Amino acid sequence: MRYPLLALLLAGLGGCAVIEPRPQPDGPRSTLRYEERIAWENHGSGDEALVFVHGWAGDRSVWSKQMDSLSPWRRIAIDLPGHGQSDKPRIAYRVDVMVEALLAVLDDAHIARAVLVGHSNGGVTVRRFLQLYPDRVAGLVLVDAPLKSFFESPEQGRAFVAPLAESGWKEWAAKFVDTLLSPMHSAADRKHVRAVMLGTSQHVLLSSFEGTLDPALWREEPIRVPLMLVLARQPAWEGDYRAYAEKLAPGLRWEMLSGVSHFLMLDEPERFDELMRSFLIKDAPFAQP
Repeated sequence: MRYPLLALLLAGLGGCAVIEPRPQPDGPRSTLRYEERIAWENHGSGDEALVFVHGWAGDRSVWSKQMDSLSPWRRIAIDLPGHGQSDKPRIAYRVDVMVEALLAVLDDAHIARAVLVGHSNGGVTVRRFLQLYPDRVAGLVLVDAPLKSFFESPEQGRAFVAPLAESGWKEWAAKFVDTLLSPMHSAADRKHVRAVMLGTSQHVLLSSFEGTLDPALWREEPIRVPLMLVLARQPAWEGDYRAYAEKLAPGLRWEMLSGVSHFLMLDEPERFDELMRSFLIKDAPFAQP
């Protein structure tokens, strides 16, 4: 990883940073950060936006069903470093690396404030972004994403993911991915997401997972922006988890969907979009259509 302050300067040298505000045409583009390219796509205009962040081993295509349907809000989806069409340097893929890439995209797109939508481990990224850059966040939507670690210690987490460092890592990854895709509704979606996830390099799979084990990411810090959790019904969200979430964010919006996979926004796009519209209008109004 390059030095963050140097990266801020380098962002102005690659033809991606902008001196004067300008309309952002729809479609894919890239941002320079850490001397690398970050791929992202834009739909709509304005200085406030919905910004979609994928999770472990994903890419921005997991939000494909939201890119058109959530008009007229401005929508931006990003390929995090090491993923999708972004560059893939051999670095430690810590969560702060992902946060700085996200900041670079917001700066390049002239986004003053965003509602950040994070799926799975992307939820860790957007929550960390809120901690570091609270003035840039109008609200958070966590999509099947945790507010506390599933592991009792970093060592337990590293033991869980250790097979990714071994010779049979592809088989382990395939089995793990298949658990995340059950019971995905569409065979085409399942095939696509599986190919994306298993097409991610071994180093990125291991390093980005390990990057989420830092205990500092899981401190019980209050969330002081509007928050919606949209979760696939499963045991991990039962018991005292809701009470824990409400302790961090009193007044949060809690939505649970049944019969969906970890990628619930692909399984039930109409329902998910309905929840998003309601949240944006009632709970986190920022860029009214």
